Amino acid sequence: MKAKVLLTGASGFIGKRIFEELKDDFEITAISSSAKSKIFTKLNLLDASACHTFFKNKKFDVIIHAAAIAHGKNNVNSISVDQANVLMTNNIFNNLNVEESIVIYLSSVAVYSYKNNKECISIYDKPIPVTKYGKSKLKCEEILQKISTKSLHILRLAPVYSENNMKDLGKRVFLPILKVPFLTKHQRIYSLCHISEVVYNVKDVIKMERSSLSIVKDKNDHDQKKLLSLFKTEEKLIIHTKFINILFSLLNAFSFTKFDNIREMFYKLFFSVKYSNN
Repeated sequence: MKAKVLLTGASGFIGKRIFEELKDDFEITAISSSAKSKIFTKLNLLDASACHTFFKNKKFDVIIHAAAIAHGKNNVNSISVDQANVLMTNNIFNNLNVEESIVIYLSSVAVYSYKNNKECISIYDKPIPVTKYGKSKLKCEEILQKISTKSLHILRLAPVYSENNMKDLGKRVFLPILKVPFLTKHQRIYSLCHISEVVYNVKDVIKMERSSLSIVKDKNDHDQKKLLSLFKTEEKLIIHTKFINILFSLLNAFSFTKFDNIREMFYKLFFSVKYSNN
């Protein structure tokens, strides 16, 4: 008899790939807020009443929570990104008995930020998120850690990409708005995560009895020239450290919280951002 799996965010970039990899070996209830296929079950995870009705008296062997309002979104149904992600998590786990369930939560390295002030951030470093998305991911982690489960696996994903979806990669080598490919005079290296690594880690932790917390990334990090080569283009501009230092001096002159997102964006754009499980 196949194990029963609940997968949220099934029609998203990551959720679709997880569904395709697991569908033959598990009995999957695949949840999507915008399901057009009969394979997926349409459910608005922001609707507490609908979630209570759907999840009432249901049990799953494995729960993979991949649903989230991603970077770049401001509001959903008049709800902010951070509120929406937390609300979805509460609406799922307030209505399910998960004491005998393996719970896998797809979190993000966005729980860290430039405030960590390290070129290579370890899984053991304290998360200091500055974006609404990062704050919501950390809050959801904390919610799940308070719930009694068979085991809980938190996977903090580095920026995820595939050959057909390189939006997150472009944010490291193309100037915003201008979309001009560039290099910095100093070397930059990034930890990124191919979609296949996400699937591999999800399949791996399903077999684990003990709870875990890990950063999911490619085995080898990527330098800026390698990233540009993936877009089959060359740099049109080389930016010197002097310019970057002036830019950050100007940003640091403003201590307002609303500038944190701008600092974070430029930090990822102009400096190495690496992660490690050690």
